[in-house]
Amino acid sequence: MTKVSPKIIVAMTFLVFLVFGLFNGSIGPIVKELSHQTNSTLGAIGGVLTFLFMGALISMFVAGPLTDRFGKKIVMVISLFFLSAGLVGLCLTRSLPLMFFFFFFTGLGQGGMEVSGNLVVAEAYPKNNTGILNLLHFFYGFGAFIGPAFISLAISNDISGKIVLWFASVLFAVLAVLYIILYMNKPKSASMPLSENKATHVSVYRSPLLWFTSVMLLTYVGVEFGLGSWSTTFMEVSARLPIQQGALVTSAYWGFITLGRLAGLVLSKKLKSLQLLGVATIGSLIGVIALIIFTGTTSAAIVSIMVIGLCFGTVYPTTIAFTSDAFIINQGKAVGLVSAFGSIGGLTLPWMAGIILEKHPPLTFVIFEAAIIIAMLAFFIWIRNTFKNTKTTEILTQ
Repeated sequence: MTKVSPKIIVAMTFLVFLVFGLFNGSIGPIVKELSHQTNSTLGAIGGVLTFLFMGALISMFVAGPLTDRFGKKIVMVISLFFLSAGLVGLCLTRSLPLMFFFFFFTGLGQGGMEVSGNLVVAEAYPKNNTGILNLLHFFYGFGAFIGPAFISLAISNDISGKIVLWFASVLFAVLAVLYIILYMNKPKSASMPLSENKATHVSVYRSPLLWFTSVMLLTYVGVEFGLGSWSTTFMEVSARLPIQQGALVTSAYWGFITLGRLAGLVLSKKLKSLQLLGVATIGSLIGVIALIIFTGTTSAAIVSIMVIGLCFGTVYPTTIAFTSDAFIINQGKAVGLVSAFGSIGGLTLPWMAGIILEKHPPLTFVIFEAAIIIAMLAFFIWIRNTFKNTKTTEILTQ
C-alpha cells in the first residue's frame, strides 16, 4: 500500500477531536433527556460525568504503555470503537446503572483516544508539535462550542437532542475504519534493542521532571474546570447577575480558551514550549489577581475571567507537546501519565471549588482558584529548572 501523507492522518485526527468536543459539549444539554430516559432525578443522572472521567482516567494510565508497546494505531482504533459502541449503549439503555456503565465504557475509549490522538499529531510534526497540538485542541474546543447549538436546533424542531450522540457514534466508527485502512504505524520500541526497552520501561517513571509535569497539569485542569463549572454561579452570587447572563459568561470563558489555542499556534513559531507555558501561566496569574480585585463587579470581573481563559487556552496542548519532546523514547507512557493526572485534577479540584463557593463568600472561591494557579506556577518553575539541568533527553529516559 502507498504511504498516506501525514497531512491526511492529521486531518483525520483533527476530525476525531472535533467529534470528541461535539460529544463532550453535548452532555450537559441532554442531561434532562437522559434523566427522563432512565426515569431518574437530575441529581442522580449527574453522576454520568463521574463515570465518564473515571473510565478516561483508567484508560489513560493503560493507553500510554500500550502505544509504546503496540503503536498508536491499535490504541486509536480500539478507542474509537469503544466510543462508538458506548454512545450507542447510552442512547438506548433505560436503566440508570447501565447508563453509568456505558458512560464508563465510553470514558475508556475517550482516554485512549485522547492519548493516542495527541501522539499521532505530535509525531507527524515533530519540529512544530507545540503549534500543531494547539490547533488539534482548538478543534476540540470548536466541537464543544457547536455541539450545544446543534442540540438546541434539534430540540427546536421537535427532534431528540441525542441525535448529536448518534451522529458522533457513526463518525467515530467511520474514522476507526479509516485509521485501519490509511494509518501505517509501528511502535518505536519495535526498532529498539530489548535491553533498552526494559531499561526505559522502568526508568521513565522515576523521572522527577515527569512527575512535576503531571502535577502541574493536575493543577491546571482543576482550576480550568473549576472556573468553567462555577463561573455562572460565581457571577450570580458575587454580582447578582441573572443566571441566563451568567451562562453567557461561562460560554465566553470557553470561547476564549479556544481562541487561546489559536494564539498558542501563532506564538509557538516564536517561543519554545516552556517559554509559551511561562507566558500563559504568568498571564493567568495576572488575570486571577485582577478577579480578586474586581470580585463583586460585573464588567471588570467578566474581563478578568476572559483574560484567564485566553491565557489558559494553550496550557494543556503545550504541556503535552513538551512532554512528548522531553520523553521521546517513552512518549506513550509519559503522555499517558501526564494526561491521567489532568483527569485527576478535573475530578477533584472543581468539586472542592464548588463546596467553597456554596459555603463561603465569592472572594474565598477566587482566592482558592488563585492558590491553585500559584501552585501551577511553582511546579512550572521546578519543571523549567529541572529541564535546564538536563542536557539531553537520553538522561531523562534511560
